[in-house]
Amino acid sequence: MQHPFDISADHLCQRLQQALADLADLGEPVTPAAARALDRLCHAASDSDGIAAGPRVAVALADIHADLPTLVAALLADPGLADDAEPPFDHAVFERDSRADVQHLLAAIERMRGWEADYPAPRSERQREYWRRLLLAGARDARAVLIDLAYRLEGMRALVDEPDEAVRRQYAGMTLAVHAPIAHRLGLGQVKWELEDLAFRHLEPTTYVEIARLLDERRASREAYLSHIEGKLQHALMQAGIRAEVYGRPKHIYSIWGKMRRKQLSFEGLFDVRALRVQVDSVTDCYAALSVVHELFRPIPSEYDDYIARPKPNGYQSLHTAVEADEGKVVEIQIRTERMHAFAEYGVAAHWRYKGGGGGENPFDMQVESLRQGLSRGEIRPLAAPMVYAFTPGGELVELPAEATVLDFAYRIHTHLGHRCRGAKVNGQIAPLKTQVVNGDVVEVLTHKEPAPSREWAHAKSGFLRSASSRAKVRNWFAQFDREDARERGRLHCERLYRRFSMDAEARRRLLTALGVNSEEQLFLAVGNHRIATETLQAAARAQLGADADRSARPPRPAVAESELPPEPPGGRSLVIENQSIDGLKVTPAKCCQPQPGERVMAFLSRSQGYKLHRPDCRNLAHLAGCYPERVLPVEWPEQANG
Repeated sequence: MQHPFDISADHLCQRLQQALADLADLGEPVTPAAARALDRLCHAASDSDGIAAGPRVAVALADIHADLPTLVAALLADPGLADDAEPPFDHAVFERDSRADVQHLLAAIERMRGWEADYPAPRSERQREYWRRLLLAGARDARAVLIDLAYRLEGMRALVDEPDEAVRRQYAGMTLAVHAPIAHRLGLGQVKWELEDLAFRHLEPTTYVEIARLLDERRASREAYLSHIEGKLQHALMQAGIRAEVYGRPKHIYSIWGKMRRKQLSFEGLFDVRALRVQVDSVTDCYAALSVVHELFRPIPSEYDDYIARPKPNGYQSLHTAVEADEGKVVEIQIRTERMHAFAEYGVAAHWRYKGGGGGENPFDMQVESLRQGLSRGEIRPLAAPMVYAFTPGGELVELPAEATVLDFAYRIHTHLGHRCRGAKVNGQIAPLKTQVVNGDVVEVLTHKEPAPSREWAHAKSGFLRSASSRAKVRNWFAQFDREDARERGRLHCERLYRRFSMDAEARRRLLTALGVNSEEQLFLAVGNHRIATETLQAAARAQLGADADRSARPPRPAVAESELPPEPPGGRSLVIENQSIDGLKVTPAKCCQPQPGERVMAFLSRSQGYKLHRPDCRNLAHLAGCYPERVLPVEWPEQANG
C-alpha cells in the first residue's frame, strides 16, 4: 500500500485503469461508462489536491484487487475532492448494487472520521480497546475499515509536514493506540508495521533516531552476513528438493524497541535484527524446510513457535525459529507459504486473492473472524457486533449490550446515576429514556437531585432497560427501599407498644426471645413486613407482663406438672377462651395430647399458629415450659364448652 508522493497523477490513473482490467479477469467486469467515470474522478481528485491522496489510496487498494465499490469510495472519500468537482460524478453509470455499496461505504467512512476528529487519543487500555471495537463495529464493513486505514497511512506519511507538534503527537497517538492494532487484528501486517514506525517517530523521536542510527551503522556488515547465510540456506533447501525463496526480512523500529523493552535486552542482544524469511509452496514444505534449517544451524528451542498448527487470533500463520548460525550469531527465520505471506501482509484484504482463515478468542473477535470467513467466500457481510459503544460528553467510551437504551447507559456509568436519571440528550437532542443507543452516539444523562427510579423500569417488557444487570439494580433499589420503609413502620409500631405496656429493657429482651428474633432491628423489620402479626406481638407483650408479675411473687419453675400448676385466681383460670380465641389469637388443641372440652388445660403461645392447648401432664408442654416459661398460660374452656 505504498506509492511515492512524487508519482504523477496520470500514472496513478493509468494504474487504476489497469486494476479495472484485472477485475474483469477475476470475474468482476466493469462497464466502459463506469471505467470512464472512475477515470474522470481519479483526475478530479488529483487536480483538487496536490498530494492526490485519493488516487494513491485507490491504487493501493487496487493492488490487492479490491472490488469496484471500494475503489470508487476510496476516491470519493478524498477530503480534497469538493462535492462540486468538475466534471460532476454520475453515480448512475454503476449498477444499482454498486451504487448502494458506495453510499454505504462513504457513510461509514464519514462516521469514523467524525469520531476520530472529535476526540483525543484514549489513555487507558480499556478505552483503546473500546475505540478499536467502535471503529470495527461502526464501519460494519471490512472495506470501509480498509479505506480508513489507507487514508490514515497517507496522513501519517504526510505528518512530517505538520508544523504544530501537539497536532502531530495527537494524530500519532491515536494511530498507535487504535489504528495500528486494528490493522493487526485484520492481519494487515504491512500496514501495521508502517503505522507503528511512523507514529513512534513522532511520539519518541530521540529513541527512534537512536535505533535507526544503530540499524544504519551495522547495515553493511549485517547485510553481508545475511547474504552469506541466505545463499547457504538456499543451497541446502535446493539439495533437499524444496523449491523456496529466501530473502531478508524488513526491520521495524517500533518492533525492535518493543522487544528491547519487553525482554530488557540491548540492541546487540536482539535475535531478529538479523532475520530471514523462507517462502515455499505448501504446508508440507514448511515443515521440511524447518528440518533443513535445524540440520544446517543449531536451533534455539525457546525461540520456536508453530503458528501454522496454532494460528494467531487474527489468522496469521507461519513457522518462527531462531538459530545460532556461522560465527555464533543468532538469526531469526520465518517459514511460510505464498498464501500465508499474502495474509500476513494484507490480512482480510488478502481474501480478494486467496482463501484462508483464523481463529477467534472472544465474542467480538469471533464476529471479526466471521467477517473474515465471509470474505474468503467472496461475501461482503456486515459485522454484527454484540455490543455498542457510545461517548460520554467528556469523550469516554461506554460499552453496552446491543439495543441498549440511554437509561442502560446511565446505569452502566454508575448505579446512583441511573437511579437519578430523568432523561437524556443524544447528540445534543432531548431523547426519551427508551431511546436505543447506536455506535458513536454522545449521550448526556439528565438527573434528579434525589434517586427516583420507577418500578416499571425493572420489567423487561417495558423497554426501558435492555440489560439484565441494569434491571437487577432497579430491583435491588426497591428491595432496599421497601426494607427501610418496613423497618421504620415496624419501629414506630413497636415503640408505641413499649410505651403502652411500659416495657423496660429487660422486658424487651424477653420479648425478643419469646418471638424468636435476635435483635430489635429484626423485630422492627418483621413487624413492618407483617411476618409478625400485631395480635401476636401484643399477646407476647402481655405474656411478659404476666411473667414479670409471676416472677415478683415466686421463682420460675422449669416444668409444668399437674401438682405444680400456679394457683388459680378466685373465680377460675387466669384467662378464659371465648369463641376459640385469646386476645384475638387463634386457639387450637395440640395434636400431641389432644385435650378435650372440660379438661384442665394449659396454653402455649407459638410463633405463627397462635395458642396451642395441652393437658397439664403433656411431655411436650413440660419441655416447652422449661425453655419458654413466659409463653405458657393457664386457661379454661368456656362454660358452654363444659356444659
